[in-house]
Amino acid sequence: MYSRLIAWLKILLPLGALALLSTIFLYARGPDPIATIPVLTGGADPTLTEQVGSPFYAGTTENGQGLTLAARQARFSAPDDSGMIAEDLRAVIDIRDGSRIVIDAVIGQMEEGDRLRLREGVILESSAGYTVRTNGLDAEIDRVAIESTDSVAADGPGVTLSAGKLRVEETGDNSDIQLLFTEGVKLIYIPQQDGAEE
Repeated sequence: MYSRLIAWLKILLPLGALALLSTIFLYARGPDPIATIPVLTGGADPTLTEQVGSPFYAGTTENGQGLTLAARQARFSAPDDSGMIAEDLRAVIDIRDGSRIVIDAVIGQMEEGDRLRLREGVILESSAGYTVRTNGLDAEIDRVAIESTDSVAADGPGVTLSAGKLRVEETGDNSDIQLLFTEGVKLIYIPQQDGAEE
């Protein structure tokens, strides 16, 4: 009789312990984390856009001029478009002779074919001391080829001018950079005084 009781206890006790442990884990389990994630039904929200904060690009043109692009933020121009729209864009061209051109724009749009469109409050400054202001510039990023889409106003050491068009391009094989003003150029030259009058 005693041996039979021991045999039953060897079976019942482990089963009871297993049932107790199962009950503990069942009631201690929290809510399903997957179930608490909100799910958007009926398609994605079309007002949401993918944005990139502080994007930065650095490279060189075909002729070895340095080029950097930086912006406050950028986003896709459309959900199914590969173009990007950058806000508060700055483009810097480091020329091989040591000079530099800096272009700032409120809006910059990158398009297919390595084209960059700069709009709204565009300011171009050269390390030689010249500043150009316009409403729009179109540029290539694989080479130095920049053209204004509107009239320009410029000033620099001893010079103030306005023109209907500006083009920035490389010259010949030596890849020097020149600024060409065309279409109704009006220039005011202010002679620089080398010293005080006697």
